[in-house]
Amino acid sequence: MNIRVVDASHGWRWIAQGILIFRKNPPQWLLLIAILFIGSRVLFAVPLIGVIAVLIAPNFLAGLSHGAQALGQGKPLRLGYLASGFLKNAARLVTIGGVSLVGQFLTLMAITLVGGETISSLSKTIAAGAAAPEAIAAMQAAAPRMMMALLVGFGVSLPLMMAVWFAPLLVFFDDVKPLPALALSLWACLKNILPLLIYGMAVVVPVVILMPLSLATRQPDLGVWLLAPILVPSIYVSYKDLFVPAPDSQ
Repeated sequence: MNIRVVDASHGWRWIAQGILIFRKNPPQWLLLIAILFIGSRVLFAVPLIGVIAVLIAPNFLAGLSHGAQALGQGKPLRLGYLASGFLKNAARLVTIGGVSLVGQFLTLMAITLVGGETISSLSKTIAAGAAAPEAIAAMQAAAPRMMMALLVGFGVSLPLMMAVWFAPLLVFFDDVKPLPALALSLWACLKNILPLLIYGMAVVVPVVILMPLSLATRQPDLGVWLLAPILVPSIYVSYKDLFVPAPDSQ
């Protein structure tokens, strides 16, 4: 695969084109995402079984991207696209999920090593029902350590996120093996850091706006799920924009 380098404006274009793909069949997109959301809540409700949701997430991303491709070709978006990622290169996609799972574990370990005691102490103070001034003082005292822990976690998770971002689509559409797919995805993100930064800002802003709703419903990732009908096709659009088959593979 050849990797294209595009200008920063493409970050906005990916979002805009994702919206256009969503508008081709909004009810079906909402139905597919709702099914996945409910299924993930069921899996995460059972101790240890939630790991399965992380492992097979790339399979579902591949299937939904297959649906985005179908819409772009004038075909209908069917429920069966949820299964597409289990019908082609399924084991390779689960491998990508395994890498993501290990990366999340390492990120959590890094955060715990840096700020574990501080976070635990702050949690106990709040859980004990400390008076408002005491709770505020505890939060202020813990802030520097917690900020350092979050920065370390971000530093560990960012390369992983970039490596996993396009890997499922490379595995599914281009039959790339997992490790080369992870390397290609990471390299594509590094070479196109500016459009991805614009894209990330366009995603983070509505997620932050939706944060009160996420907290009220006790679903921290609800904002991402609500944006998923646009995010998934936008990821497919960005993949098509950045990756071009090498001449000898066409």
